[in-house]
Amino acid sequence: MPFKTAIVFGLALVALGVTGSSAPGAPRLAETSGHGFVGAVYFQTNSMPKNYIQVLFRRSNGTLKKGPHVYTGGSGTQQASPFAKYGFKLLDSANSVVLSKDGRFLFAVNAGSDSVSSFRVTKKGLKLVNHLPTGGDLPVSVATAKKGKKTLVYVVNEWSGTIAGYTVSATGKLHKLAGSMRSLFDPGKASAAAMIGFNANASTLTVSERGAIFDPVAMSFIGSGPDMIDTFKVGANGLTSAPVGNHSVGEDPFGFGYTKNNVLFMTDSGVNGTVSTYSLNPATGTETPVDHKVAGGSAPCWVVFSKNQTHAWVTNSLTNSVSSFALGANGSLTLQGVVTATNNSALDEGSSRDGRYLYVISTKVVGTVFTSTLVDIYRTGADGSLTHIGKTGVLPWPGASGLAAS
Repeated sequence: MPFKTAIVFGLALVALGVTGSSAPGAPRLAETSGHGFVGAVYFQTNSMPKNYIQVLFRRSNGTLKKGPHVYTGGSGTQQASPFAKYGFKLLDSANSVVLSKDGRFLFAVNAGSDSVSSFRVTKKGLKLVNHLPTGGDLPVSVATAKKGKKTLVYVVNEWSGTIAGYTVSATGKLHKLAGSMRSLFDPGKASAAAMIGFNANASTLTVSERGAIFDPVAMSFIGSGPDMIDTFKVGANGLTSAPVGNHSVGEDPFGFGYTKNNVLFMTDSGVNGTVSTYSLNPATGTETPVDHKVAGGSAPCWVVFSKNQTHAWVTNSLTNSVSSFALGANGSLTLQGVVTATNNSALDEGSSRDGRYLYVISTKVVGTVFTSTLVDIYRTGADGSLTHIGKTGVLPWPGASGLAAS
C-alpha cells in the first residue's frame, strides 16, 4: 500500500462502509493420524515487543488448520508506515516472510528490532535457528535464492535506504556476507522501498522504490522522489554491483515477481491502480517497459504467479479485491476478472506448492482501524480463475504481514 494514499485509504474505507511461491521438493508435512497435512501457510504477526510467525497447516484439499505461533527473536513495529497512527498496523511491504526454494527454511524480517530471522521447517511447524541485525533501519522485505552452491538471503532497510546480504549454512544458520551492504540508487533521499527480490537464476537483485518520501521521526511527508526500480547484478560470490536505476512506468512500484524468461511483473500501488511488465536485460540491469494496464482495483500491492506462470493474481488493498491477469510469455497483460475478499482489505498473498490454491490475508477494518485477520482460500483454475472455497477463523493478529505458502 503506497505512502501517498494513507489518509485516502482510511477515507475510502469509511466511504465504502467498511466497519511467495511454489517450492518444488519442499519437505512435506506427513499425512498421519488423519490430519492430512501436506504443507503450510506462514505469516508474521508484526507484533510488539515480540514478533511471531503464525503457522497454518495445509490439508490436501487446501483448507487450513491453525498451528503454533513461533517467536522470531525480534520485534515487529507499529511505526512501519505513516498511517500507523491511524490504526493501520501492517508492515507496508511485500515479502516480509519468504521460504527457501527447497522449502527447508523460512526467513522473516523484524522491522521493530532491525533484524532478520531464520527458521527450519519441521513437521510440527518451525524452529528458530538464529537472527542477526540487518545493519540498517526498518528492514521491510527479505529475498532468498540459490547462487551456485550458496544459499543467499538479502534484506532491504527502508528508512536507511540500504540492502544487506547473508549466506545460509546447511542447517539454516545465517552468516553476514562481508561487503554486501549497499545504498539504493538514490541514497541522498529518504527511502520508500517496498520489496526486494531475485530474478529466476539469481543473476539480478531488484528493489522497488515508491516515490513518496517519508520522515519516520516527524511522521510526515518531506517531499516526493522518483518512482524507481533498482537492479543490482549479483556475482558468483553473492556480492552485488552498484545499482542501476530504472524509472517506473506506474506510480509507486510495490510488489513484483520475475518469470523464468526475465519478464518483471510490477504492481503500481497508487490510488489509480495499474500493473506493469518489463523485460530485464541481465547484462546491463535495464528494465524495458512492455505493457501497462489498469489493475481492476485501487492500490494494487501484491502479486503471485500461477505455477506455469501464464497467469498472475494481484491484491487490491483499497477496493478489497483480487484481480486475475493472463500473462503472455513476452510480458503482455490481459485483465480477466476480479473477485472480492470476504473480510475487507485484501493484503499479502501466496500460492501452494502445487499451484492449486491461493491464500490471501484479509484484514477487518472498523472505521480506519485494523481489528482482526483471517486468511481467504481460493482454488485456482487453469484459466486463471479463482473460486473462493473457504477461510480460516478469525486470527488475533491485526498487523498480519507477509505470506509464504508450501
